[in-house]
Amino acid sequence: MNWSKVFLYNKSFTTFSGTTTARAILFPMEKVFEAYVASELIKNCRNMPWDITTQDKGFYLFDEPMKFSLRPDIIVKKTDGTVIVIDTKWKVLVDDERKNYGISQSDMYQMYAYAKKYNSQKVLIIYPNDLEMSKYLEDGIQFKSEGVLFKIVLFELDNVENSVLRIRREI
Repeated sequence: MNWSKVFLYNKSFTTFSGTTTARAILFPMEKVFEAYVASELIKNCRNMPWDITTQDKGFYLFDEPMKFSLRPDIIVKKTDGTVIVIDTKWKVLVDDERKNYGISQSDMYQMYAYAKKYNSQKVLIIYPNDLEMSKYLEDGIQFKSEGVLFKIVLFELDNVENSVLRIRREI
């Protein structure tokens, strides 16, 4: 009832003085973004000869003992045996190569571990687009190591269809 009153009476979620209790609702946006990208990709790739899975639990960082489960957001397996690892990050990047575009080193270590364990030659890391990074929309940002391509792909939340098409081209 309290939530209904907030919406029906056009009340605010901000704090103020008085006897009224302020309520708030929070969403883990990294999970929302991850689920949304995966859902759109699966929906728009139904006719493709790919097997797309989410939150794959096929590998551990260590084999003996099997510890530290690896869970990439999306795995695409093509009919020729090619595996593409896709991970989403709900973070704002910066247009500064000297600052590694704001990409965290630990995220890249994580992507490297995914590439090695899944024997993947291509890893896509999807970040939400913002105005500062828009010049990288079409080409993305690339890093290479030991024959593996790590590509930053920007996802336009206001142009989902175009974003999914870019991801499909990368796959």
